[in-house]
Amino acid sequence: MRPRGCKLLARAARALGNAESSALAALHSGSSSSSPQGTLRRLHTSPSAAAEANTTTTTPTCPSPGDAFLEVPGGKLPFTSAIQFVGGSDSPAPTIPCYRTIDSAGQDVPDAQVPYPLGQDLALRMYTCMARLQTMDTLFYEAQRQGRFSFYLTCQGEEATNIGSAAGLDDKDMVFAQYREQGVLLWRGYTLDQFANQLLGNAQEPGKGRQMPIHYGSPELAYQTISSPLATQMPHAVGAAYAYKMDRLPQVSVAYFGDGASSEGDAHAAFNFAAVLGAPTLFVCRNNGYAISTPAHEQYKGDGIAGRGPMYGIPTIRVDGGDVRAVYNAVVAARARALGLGSGSGSGSPEGSSGGGGAPGPVLIECMSYRCGHHSTSDDSTRYRTSDEMRAWRARDPVARFRTWLVRRGWWDEAQEAVLRRTTRVQVLEALDAASRVAKPPLSTLFTDVYASLPPHLAAQSAQTLDFVRRHPTICPPDVPVQ
Repeated sequence: MRPRGCKLLARAARALGNAESSALAALHSGSSSSSPQGTLRRLHTSPSAAAEANTTTTTPTCPSPGDAFLEVPGGKLPFTSAIQFVGGSDSPAPTIPCYRTIDSAGQDVPDAQVPYPLGQDLALRMYTCMARLQTMDTLFYEAQRQGRFSFYLTCQGEEATNIGSAAGLDDKDMVFAQYREQGVLLWRGYTLDQFANQLLGNAQEPGKGRQMPIHYGSPELAYQTISSPLATQMPHAVGAAYAYKMDRLPQVSVAYFGDGASSEGDAHAAFNFAAVLGAPTLFVCRNNGYAISTPAHEQYKGDGIAGRGPMYGIPTIRVDGGDVRAVYNAVVAARARALGLGSGSGSGSPEGSSGGGGAPGPVLIECMSYRCGHHSTSDDSTRYRTSDEMRAWRARDPVARFRTWLVRRGWWDEAQEAVLRRTTRVQVLEALDAASRVAKPPLSTLFTDVYASLPPHLAAQSAQTLDFVRRHPTICPPDVPVQ
């Protein structure tokens, strides 16, 4: 005999089945006075509850709070009922403006924000370094054309980007350069003799001639050695910055790169890596208009390099790369933001905080400039751009622009200019002559500096190489000691 509860459940099930059958029959008969839902509602509710339910079905309901957003692991996304595409020709994003404080005529831009003004001493040091860089580049370029070494490239047109950014950093901030940042080294104290030694690859050069010319490096000046492949330095810079963050050091790392390097996968990995980890990295893009022979309009679509920063969640600024004061102010402010010292828009010195606070993280700075010279001594840029274009941009020389600004303040004159140029020229030529008199590293140094002590297999290779060269002396340059 089944328990009483089981009998009640069975009776309820039969009643429910009969009600559903009646409702379906009414539906098939086309009755408008009945519906399956209505039948079921009458079966299970009292008359007053049924009336309340009917009222509810005729009154629009407000969406619950959960219907306003789509909550996903990455955050809350608002809903929309419209098919709407963002970006592209349908809905282009606003162009990021270009920050400038000194115009092309060397005059102050009215109402320009200059939170970190240039005093006379700093301004003169910056200009002196820019002029020395320009003279050094010219003479080293000519020396390469004379066959004194194999390769060179200049900073012509980008002197303000080099020196303005270097001046805005702390000298302990680690620099991961691309290859057109010799001005940063010059600012930090790398001597003309050291430049010349590296270019000629002599025995006094730390790399012992195993790197191409212009592949500088200096542990003492916190400047990582240049690597030829584009953008490889960018993830390295983020890793260093993350280490600074973990060690709670008040330092940033700086990744310099060009507009061409921004198309490499390493660039995108570095942006995302830095943003997600909050690594205090300054990404300084030298957008000089050309990736060797590829013009910018063929290099990317969209709002340049700066347009990518917000997509990765990176604070971004675009700056006139020919305005050294603007670059300096942008870098000082960016450094403050990267270290979590505030918005970076206050007044004070580079070492001071602008007030407030925030989490450390990367900042992207796009310096808009123009490469006035050839890409390198291996390039002839007249094959892909016109002489008129090059002349027009050379007339906007950033060194001359800043000199005009100094002269207007009475901080510089023609006599000082003549002395500076003449002195620098003599010093560069003396450095080249001195470097050329230094012997080349011995051939055996091809196998050193990888291990603390030379392992047997490399010792054997070294011995075999020396023996082969002694038997075939013409295959080795005459100025390389076979020892």
